[in-house]
Amino acid sequence: MPDVHIPVSPSADVVYSALDSEPNIPTLTAEKRTRNPCTLSWSNLTYTVDVKKSTKHPEGKKAILTNITGRCAPGELTAVMGPSGSGKTTLLDILADRISSGTIEGSISLNGEKRNAKTFRAVSSYVAQEDSLMGSFTVSETLEMAARLSLPSIITRATIVRRVQTVIDEMGLRVCEHTLVGDIFRKGLSGGQKRRLSIAIELLSEPSILLLDEPTSGLDSASTHNVMEFVSKLCRENKTVICTIHQPSSLVYDMFTNIVIMTAGKTVYFGPRELIIDQFSGAGYTCPMYMNPAEYFLSLVNSDFAGHANINNLVQRYASSTTAATILQNIEADTAGVHTAAPVVPMKPSALRQFFVLMERNLINNVRNPGIYWVRLAMYLMLSFMVGTMYLSTNSDISEQDMVPLLFYVQAFLVFMSVAVLPFFIEQRAVFMRERANSGLNVFSYVVANFIAILPGIFLIAAVSTFLVVLLSVSTASGTSC
Repeated sequence: MPDVHIPVSPSADVVYSALDSEPNIPTLTAEKRTRNPCTLSWSNLTYTVDVKKSTKHPEGKKAILTNITGRCAPGELTAVMGPSGSGKTTLLDILADRISSGTIEGSISLNGEKRNAKTFRAVSSYVAQEDSLMGSFTVSETLEMAARLSLPSIITRATIVRRVQTVIDEMGLRVCEHTLVGDIFRKGLSGGQKRRLSIAIELLSEPSILLLDEPTSGLDSASTHNVMEFVSKLCRENKTVICTIHQPSSLVYDMFTNIVIMTAGKTVYFGPRELIIDQFSGAGYTCPMYMNPAEYFLSLVNSDFAGHANINNLVQRYASSTTAATILQNIEADTAGVHTAAPVVPMKPSALRQFFVLMERNLINNVRNPGIYWVRLAMYLMLSFMVGTMYLSTNSDISEQDMVPLLFYVQAFLVFMSVAVLPFFIEQRAVFMRERANSGLNVFSYVVANFIAILPGIFLIAAVSTFLVVLLSVSTASGTSC
């Protein structure tokens, strides 16, 4: 694997790693285990997609983002807010390098140097809006499996367990450590606990940059506050955290370092939270006393309803403001002051290790999840018994030709009933997509492990169904009682 490097910010003198405090493990070179605080910046970011030509889009292009510029430094918690369709999730996906279609213009920099995809994925993690978890595992089991799939192979099992226990404490999951995540058959974690577990999974690799898409979506106010309190604590560990959020409460709003207000793919404001009220007041929009600033600003930029502000005026005023100029100066300073660190090898477990971990996880999930085998097996047993007794009280002279429909039934029913496992396949697919994007899961290891793990259950179902049908039919044909 070719070496890549992480540009070091001039102000980032402290080097930290998840391995620094772990005794009795193989020593990594400084280049391979260094995690530097990272500054993420982007300039004149424009994203367009192809659409059908119309009077509104005569060129067949639609701009989702237009000239977006911003900068997030270590220790800062940045909130990206805006009405639905404002482009905030698209911006986060582009920053996370998860956009594969359309045209992206502009530049994205990591510590002042053009972002390298491999480098960025080595130091960042992305938490999607939907929780992609397997319901048959407990919190500690989920974290341990995730750690074994993402951390380097040289890290011992004991070290992984210690790291998992540390993350459980950091995210306040100790109370539900041995609770199943839960699925349609069993009640498990609450929405807030699932959200914290999703974040905890990405913290196992000690990312310098954490990107969260709607971390409070679907949560009540208490759970929202708890989740964001844990997220803000990560910033005190010198991490760079960017999240999209819908209309935070006043308490949550005060946790943010920077506020981004977007509408129609344009930046209305990007800067320190303390300066946003003055920025809008200068445009003639003073936030009423005792009103949540986030609610007020979002109501101003929501063009779907009457009473919104002059959007173009707000965009132009911000573009010419000292706040925007300061961000540009900081981006230029990052570029001018950058120097390159020693090469860093993005480390991940071997394909063989991932294969064995996936085999173990799939076998456990197949046994614990009733919907994968056990419900289907019960249905096969009942229907096989019904079909196998079709010839009771009939002529006992059953030929081999009469047995053909029975055997055909067994094969056809096995095929048709395989659709019953589709809901759980969708769950596993979501987990696979997350692990593939964030931890570089080996596709070949996943496919082979999944294939081998399902063979015992399929063999059991096929053998029991065939044996029961044939046994009952033969017993009937020979005149014995059933």
